[in-house]
Amino acid sequence: MNSPMRHAKYYTLGVVLAVLTFFQYSCDSLAYESALYRVMRKLKFRATEIAASQPARLDRLDVLILTELRQELDKQEIEQILQFVEEGGTLIVAGDHESLQSLSLEYGLEIRKVSNSLETSHRIPIEPIFPNRPVNEIYSSTDYAIHSSQRDVAPLYGQGEDYSIVTFGEGEGRVFFSSCPDIFSRRGLRHNGNATFLYNLATTFPRRARVGVAEDYYYAVGSGAANPLMHLLFNTAGGLGVVYIGVIVFLFLILRGRRFGTPLAVDETHRRVSSEYVHAMTALYQKGDTRRAILKQIRDTFRSNLAARWNINPNLETVSFAEEIARRKPIDTEKLVKLLTEMETRADISEARLLSIAKRVEAYCERAKIGRPGSIRR
Repeated sequence: MNSPMRHAKYYTLGVVLAVLTFFQYSCDSLAYESALYRVMRKLKFRATEIAASQPARLDRLDVLILTELRQELDKQEIEQILQFVEEGGTLIVAGDHESLQSLSLEYGLEIRKVSNSLETSHRIPIEPIFPNRPVNEIYSSTDYAIHSSQRDVAPLYGQGEDYSIVTFGEGEGRVFFSSCPDIFSRRGLRHNGNATFLYNLATTFPRRARVGVAEDYYYAVGSGAANPLMHLLFNTAGGLGVVYIGVIVFLFLILRGRRFGTPLAVDETHRRVSSEYVHAMTALYQKGDTRRAILKQIRDTFRSNLAARWNINPNLETVSFAEEIARRKPIDTEKLVKLLTEMETRADISEARLLSIAKRVEAYCERAKIGRPGSIRR
């Protein structure tokens, strides 16, 4: 193998390895799963992470958990959530971002900033709501508290009149509201109180409940979410795999020098068109005035190829020759006779006319799928 080919081979291999490495790093970055989602899976619930490629279908869920949303819910999404709870679903909301204000106001709640940060929150009811595993203190770390003046709520945790977690019934369902942004985050669940509280909440879910988990952003069917296809391609491991495979195939084709379409046969790798043949022969024999000889060579080869293609006598008269071909395949007899007759001239022929005839013969051969007219039989 010569040096350029060896270098091209190594370069191709290097590019493929680099793409595969990027793919591995990309998949590793997408492999991250939220702590809350993993806990729900560990507890044998049918958990689903809500994303642009997998928007929420509330009619298929028993529990909906919204944590640390960064984008305000629109009117249609809020109406769907309200109906979900009315029909018996469980809604758990955690966060202090202003994007939750519209949903909290629908339930008559207000999230206010407090003067002193609530690093920890204490159990408010004397009788614990979960008597089997009571949690007296949780790690809340929030500057906001929940206040309610329009409805009765059951405060669960807080400090004095500043509640960090409340609950109430609504229709056939139940709602839990928390002003703690990361109570169920990876950092928050490192505290025993938070982890136990989440476990206690999970005991109220139906067995094998279908749980939808939305963190940072909430997407619902028909709510104008981001393009699902683009999210699937660039934000999932499988989608990135398809993209990277496409890149590798494209680079392989480019580096191999291939083009899209049907490749040429192996024996025609160094194919030359008739015009090149005419130029070469004319330049070689120009001083000997052999253009008529070249024309005769093209004519004889053309007739021979036509005769072999349709199994007829190549020595027939021009008109009879064309008529025999027409009996085997519908052709423009007049056009073929004219072309053959033009190649039988005895007068001197210019290089331009010779080149024109060669190109017309070549085009005819291409359409008829026969051998090249300029080829010389040995």
